[in-house]
Amino acid sequence: MRKHILIAILFLHYPTFAKESVLIENVTVVSSHLQGQLQKAHVLISDGRIKTVSSSKIKKTVDTQVIDGTALYLAPGIMDSHVHVSSIPGMGFGVEPVAQKNVALAEKYYKQQPYSFLYYGVTQVVDPNPGLEWTKFTSSKVHPDYYRCEVITSRSTFPLVEKNDELSKSMFSYIVEQDVAETALNSPEQIVKRIAGSGASCIKVYFEDGYGDESQWPLLSDDTLKRIRKSALQHKLPLVAHANALDMYQRAIDAEVDVIAHGLWNWGEFSRETEVSKPMHGVINQLMSKSIGYMPTQRVIAGLGELMLHNSHGVPEFSKVTPKELLEWYKQPSAQWFKEELRAGFDGLPDEVIARIFLKDRVGKGNKILQTLTEAGYPLLLGSDFPGSPSFANQPGLTTFLEMKAMADAGVSLVAILAAATSNNARQFNIDKDYGTVEVGKVANLLLLKQNPLTTVDAWSNIHQVILHGEVFDRADFAADTMANKALQRTSR
Repeated sequence: MRKHILIAILFLHYPTFAKESVLIENVTVVSSHLQGQLQKAHVLISDGRIKTVSSSKIKKTVDTQVIDGTALYLAPGIMDSHVHVSSIPGMGFGVEPVAQKNVALAEKYYKQQPYSFLYYGVTQVVDPNPGLEWTKFTSSKVHPDYYRCEVITSRSTFPLVEKNDELSKSMFSYIVEQDVAETALNSPEQIVKRIAGSGASCIKVYFEDGYGDESQWPLLSDDTLKRIRKSALQHKLPLVAHANALDMYQRAIDAEVDVIAHGLWNWGEFSRETEVSKPMHGVINQLMSKSIGYMPTQRVIAGLGELMLHNSHGVPEFSKVTPKELLEWYKQPSAQWFKEELRAGFDGLPDEVIARIFLKDRVGKGNKILQTLTEAGYPLLLGSDFPGSPSFANQPGLTTFLEMKAMADAGVSLVAILAAATSNNARQFNIDKDYGTVEVGKVANLLLLKQNPLTTVDAWSNIHQVILHGEVFDRADFAADTMANKALQRTSR
């Protein structure tokens, strides 16, 4: 029985493998394990993995697909370690009220979503809150390799306490009971054991006692967190924390989490400061001393700010990653519900003022923390938290690329961005034997870029071809407008 479960898990992570071998000749290899670049390299791919990386020519067989890599750059596929594939931009998770009112639109989105990630070179994702619709992502014929955490919450803590209807609450399957014996059905120990048996790759817990300056929600007790941590270690599951405020960071650090999956943009009592204070430096130093993974997730805040801007649904790049029908819906009054919630939350301030609060103040605070870590040479993790909220300003794949651009704008080096998007993520989630670098034996999830990603961050959006488990795709094949045209062609036959 265990053998069958492991096989099933494998197929959820991996799409189908290419049968023919692929030889890329005269390409420049860019990979974080190299000192610089490997020029005029020859890379052989077979059975979905990298077989040879050589400076010498490689003999090809009659059935080998040959790619001329002259003037191209071969890089590992991007890994976004914080996405939510069940959440629809502009609607929320699929079981939530707005999505339930627009089921047909939601289904169109779910069908396109895997291709949109691939359009922007995202070949692996980690989903820290998979909801109930994640199998729609993995059932796509072609999709990024998918890894998921499972959320542990209680009936009195966030995020369960925030949900107002039973259907929305149903997406949380692991509801812990505190102060019960280890053998109890929903004890921390038994829940972690069930999560490990489900094939999940990590556990997520929330350190969130209220949005902004509010603190109306209780947190899991210190004892419960210790028990979750101990059991997670026993099952070799990384512990990922939702936290974005200074006091919540301290609680997460004290709980000895492995990753904090948000940037620190809520400075709490230091919110009026313009520079990182000494106490805040103390928290950041604790994070670094314990080697806790850090995801800036600046697009969460940017997506909120951009939603308040005029024509935020009309970004030209959206046509490549968003179904046309969904773009049309974004123009309708019914799609403005979340914008109205933000207006109410800011007591009716003008939209441009709300946008400035997010895009200048809070993004600016996140950048200050990012710069502090960068100056210390601390390794970062690429995680966009797509879509981050019900904002339709964030779209699949594009948001990942914009997160990389935000890191560059904050002063993170292109070398560090390469590592954050590839090797650091793979190492953090214990899958670096398969991913993260262009090395023999690794899964052939690769990108052929038209520009050098060590010269410009825009190279990550200038993709020639995407290679997924050794199968070569033209980037245009994944575009939403291309997929729509193909669908029309099929129906007209």
